[in-house]
Amino acid sequence: MLQPSESSRPSPPVLRIGFWLMEAFDMYALANALEPLRLANQLAGHDVCRWQMLSLDGQPLNASNGIVTATARLDQARAFDVLILCGGDSQPLQTEHPHLLAQLNHWARQPISLGALGDAGWLLAQTGALKGFRCSLPEPAASLPFAGFSQLTPVVAPFCVDRQRLTCVGPQAVQGLMHELLARTHGRGLILRMEKHAARQARPLLPVHEAPEKLQATLALMNEHLSRTLAIDELAEAMGISVRHLERLFKRSLGCSPARHYLDLRLQQARQLLRGGEQPLSDVAAACGFVSLQHFFRCYRQYFGAHPRDHMGTGLLKRESMLAVPASSRAGSLPH
Repeated sequence: MLQPSESSRPSPPVLRIGFWLMEAFDMYALANALEPLRLANQLAGHDVCRWQMLSLDGQPLNASNGIVTATARLDQARAFDVLILCGGDSQPLQTEHPHLLAQLNHWARQPISLGALGDAGWLLAQTGALKGFRCSLPEPAASLPFAGFSQLTPVVAPFCVDRQRLTCVGPQAVQGLMHELLARTHGRGLILRMEKHAARQARPLLPVHEAPEKLQATLALMNEHLSRTLAIDELAEAMGISVRHLERLFKRSLGCSPARHYLDLRLQQARQLLRGGEQPLSDVAAACGFVSLQHFFRCYRQYFGAHPRDHMGTGLLKRESMLAVPASSRAGSLPH
């Protein structure tokens, strides 16, 4: 049976998330949830996820730090795949808010993923929404009725995604929870790029002229050999150092291996050629040292979260589309 080509595979659908806010919700936890989503869209170059702020009555809510946040009514929200409850330090008991209990029970029965940040997870536990699911919950308040929680299956982990339930112990664990959610819908490659981006942002800028001379020379050699790439041992030999020494130089100064940085350079060059040039995909791949189009497509998608065709100039894209049409069809469309 024929396997679908890289270009014919449908892209993962946009992950739609609703954040269900409660009065005095933890703004720190919410911010830690939103930043990975924003970064994922930025690095992908298009929306891989969308989100909306929701509440029971659709009124503005005060966060724990006093910031007022606008919300939409939960029962009038746009469609979502994941609903995440965001509370504060003091969670209400189900007996105090019967309408909240009814809403939680309703959404627990829907074919969506239901989650909670930090202490809000105990609200899910009170409704029985976590029964039969592994969960990660913070230390409970003394006022919580433990008798009803005997069927919980807690795990000793900062966060937990078990089928359609998402829980975490607190604000610091939220980022890991969102990374796991994104990885399950859009792949681990996107998360690796996000982590690499964060590592680069956190590293102080090292002026090129202050970098070790061997590193500067290696970077220059890489840039001169993007089409016919050099092996790492060839680079080390050209610098007169061992491969291990070269790897230490890159790790210490750039936070990655020579091979990883070399591949990044080639992929960045490929995107520049696609956006500004007139070369077909096969020529771009060859110009950036890829001997196989499929390998080029795979690496490009993992790095940019998109197919190379998505970054082609409009003129070149039209030409590629024409080449994809059988010659007989093109001839039939020409004027006589």
